[in-house]
Amino acid sequence: MKAKKIRIILQSVDDIKAEWNAALKGKFKSTSKGDEIIVTGLATIAKIFSKTRIEILQVIINQKPQSIYALAKIVKRDFKNVHSDVQFLAEVGLIKLKETGNGRSGLRPVARYSGIELEFAA
Repeated sequence: MKAKKIRIILQSVDDIKAEWNAALKGKFKSTSKGDEIIVTGLATIAKIFSKTRIEILQVIINQKPQSIYALAKIVKRDFKNVHSDVQFLAEVGLIKLKETGNGRSGLRPVARYSGIELEFAA
């Protein structure tokens, strides 16, 4: 995988509202490259990057498991819990799920990024 990083930006709700208001008035244009996730609190960052989810991300990046079941075996966790974490990481946009075409194998988790940058907006 080509080295590609995503930026996680911690920004206040007030700052986000101010940007939206400025954009609606034509005073602000977005410069987003699409490789950013904006969150509004440390609790959200903690939820995204829990110890188990970081482990899952590392395994997906380094070992490239062929299914969520194989991933669960590697991390030695219950399939249902790993599946839930994988679904969450896919919803956030850190991974994508590809159809394997193998019926029972189902979905293969694939990392969308090889690195993560965390930015605290001022």
